[in-house]
Amino acid sequence: MKKLALLVYPEFSLQEVMNLSRLFRWEYDIFTEVISSGTAPVTSEEGIAVLPQKTVQEFDPGGYACLILPGCSDFTQAMKDQALLDFLRSLQGNQELIIGAICSGPLFLARAGLLKGKKFTASIYMDLFDFCPFLERENFVAAPEVVAGNIVTAGGSNFNGFAVTVARLLGLDCPDRILSGYMDTWTAEDYEAHLPPEAVEETKAMFSAL
Repeated sequence: MKKLALLVYPEFSLQEVMNLSRLFRWEYDIFTEVISSGTAPVTSEEGIAVLPQKTVQEFDPGGYACLILPGCSDFTQAMKDQALLDFLRSLQGNQELIIGAICSGPLFLARAGLLKGKKFTASIYMDLFDFCPFLERENFVAAPEVVAGNIVTAGGSNFNGFAVTVARLLGLDCPDRILSGYMDTWTAEDYEAHLPPEAVEETKAMFSAL
């Protein structure tokens, strides 16, 4: 199975994409691979350092189910990263790779020209349209998420809906509230999980060896 590519840059939001990564791992057995413009650790806005597994120069679109861009609380470094922008520009015209960008992540797509003429949303100040010529005000949609071809953009607070929409764009069966986190109803049995019969002996042996 192809992997999910998570593009990271300084001050990226880990929180906005972790539910998506969890959904893909445990529902579809799709692992996340972290990519960046370099190989040095990248620190998220939460202060968590992440080690890239591949650089953008090593990225092969055919080897991934989708590319995900998280939001970013401080663009000081990332927006000046030429390797990052060149990488995104190289994806122009690629209609096969699903690309998802959440919160302020769509700004990177817009800067690289991938949102030209496309409807999109983002968690940004409306003032940015006045001094960012690459942002097309007429194509901005004030909504939780917008799908334009192979690109889905979402507001930062819609991280669960974003995950579901990306999964569906990939043709995966995904219920609306799979990541809601709310326990509207529950029973004691919900918290009394049991191993599948075929896994009992293997698990028993594993713990016996500790």
